[in-house]
Amino acid sequence: MIFEREAVIHDEGGIHARVAAMIVQRAQELCKRYDCHLYLRSARSARSERCEMHSLMKLVALKVAQGDSVFVSAEGDNGRQAVIEMVRFLESDFIMNEASEIHGVDKLLHENALMQERLQMILEAVQDGICVVDRSGEITYVNPSYLRIVHKTPEMVIGQNVFETAADGNRCAVLRSGIARIGSIRHKKDGTTIVANVNPIFVDGEIAGVVSVIKDITEIQTLMERLSQVSAKAEYLEQELLRTKKTAQAFANYIGKSGKVVDVLALASKAADSSANVLIRGESGTGKEVIAEGIHYASGRRRGPFIRVNCGAIPGALLESELFGHEKGAFTGAVRRKLGKFELANHGTIFLDEIGELDKNLQVKLLRVLQQKEFDRVGGEETIHVDVRIIAATNRDLEAMVREGTFRDDLYYRLNVIPIILPPLRDRPDDIPLLVEHFIEKISKENKKAVRGITPDAMQMFMHYRWPGNVRELENVIERVITLMDTDLITTAMLPSYIKGDIAGREVQSLADDTVLPWEEYEKQIIANALRQGTSFNGAAKLLRISHKTVAAKARKYGLV
Repeated sequence: MIFEREAVIHDEGGIHARVAAMIVQRAQELCKRYDCHLYLRSARSARSERCEMHSLMKLVALKVAQGDSVFVSAEGDNGRQAVIEMVRFLESDFIMNEASEIHGVDKLLHENALMQERLQMILEAVQDGICVVDRSGEITYVNPSYLRIVHKTPEMVIGQNVFETAADGNRCAVLRSGIARIGSIRHKKDGTTIVANVNPIFVDGEIAGVVSVIKDITEIQTLMERLSQVSAKAEYLEQELLRTKKTAQAFANYIGKSGKVVDVLALASKAADSSANVLIRGESGTGKEVIAEGIHYASGRRRGPFIRVNCGAIPGALLESELFGHEKGAFTGAVRRKLGKFELANHGTIFLDEIGELDKNLQVKLLRVLQQKEFDRVGGEETIHVDVRIIAATNRDLEAMVREGTFRDDLYYRLNVIPIILPPLRDRPDDIPLLVEHFIEKISKENKKAVRGITPDAMQMFMHYRWPGNVRELENVIERVITLMDTDLITTAMLPSYIKGDIAGREVQSLADDTVLPWEEYEKQIIANALRQGTSFNGAAKLLRISHKTVAAKARKYGLV
């Protein structure tokens, strides 16, 4: 049951602090006597916006002046009498004659003062910045942390009107709308980043001001970026370590004992002892990456990272970001800073495979790294300095590309300090048995199969096949056979038909001179011989006096690459 009556305040000061303390004291007595709860609201407030009469600060906040009406209500069976007595008290002159009453009011005022003092101490101790703005937009309070974060003095802030200094800011928006704005982030010119929460202050259902709480998250953001960078680098290097499964000896993965292999490894070892750039040439599948990795782990940079980049596998539009990294916001989708491969390779080696696929724009930027050991991230202004050794590789005729103008001559000479040319597998057939044995052992373990070896007939076929895909093709063939076989010995019947067909086709050539073969067979043999002697599409094209595009198309047609 709720009972409510109106009262008019006659005190010339209205409900000020001392009067509010007297009201609180009388309300406590009446509530205890009549077992009820007393509430007060101003005439300007709605019925639902009443406050309990035990809070001194809430009563003062009502801003009731002399002559204003207030409404007293109560909940409880005996609340009616409590309301009547409280109305009578409110319309009195608030005179206290008993010392106990005076002492009680003084105690309340003292406690309220202590509470305000403690609140002040708390506000000044917190690390978050606090700013209070009144209804008109005037800044009435800021704590020391706020001044520290915004780098201002109290004289520069207190009394300023936000409608004049920051009309488009969050505080003005909340004053106008009454809707809080949470988590607003602002980047200042001095490099600091501030996050702000702005909340409205309501009194009697109306906006009386706003309070904004700000936090300097610059250090947090910096630490997060550093953590992200370190995590990305660690993850990349961990993946590389697991993938490569490096052996104790740097060049142990390059299998072979033939004279050409010995020469290659001797040159690679000398290259490892120097800091010069290396250009590895050879057909696809000859082991260019294996040699590059061996040079790195045999060099003084072995403790640094070895970073691989296939320049032909990444679209040109993304390759620049992949090599040099990018800043946050550099382009659509760049939500954070990304380190490029050159930055990841600092104090180590970067292996640029298929270097001939770089466009002219990236060739210029790569030349800058080679000459000055520096670059800029995409969308960045800071110059990054690195200590990186470059090992490049290609199966293309760079000399022809230089003459054609598709590859810069100054970049070519910078890269080609130590050239290493890897022989195709067909030029070192004595190494095929070693490679077959190595791959059978390796792939059998990976597939958990007990393969004893290979029959002599099957080995002979391997020895006589031309291997246009070189060592990579040999490994793929053995992997295919082992995966599909149900026995413990590789036989000729298990070999792909194109291997047996190639050998049979070449045996036909030993027939009488008047033997006639289909034209495509002759063409296939001509292209294969040209590729074998020319070592590349451009080299074969020169021998045949046709374009390198035609050679490439024919080679793909007949499965020679």
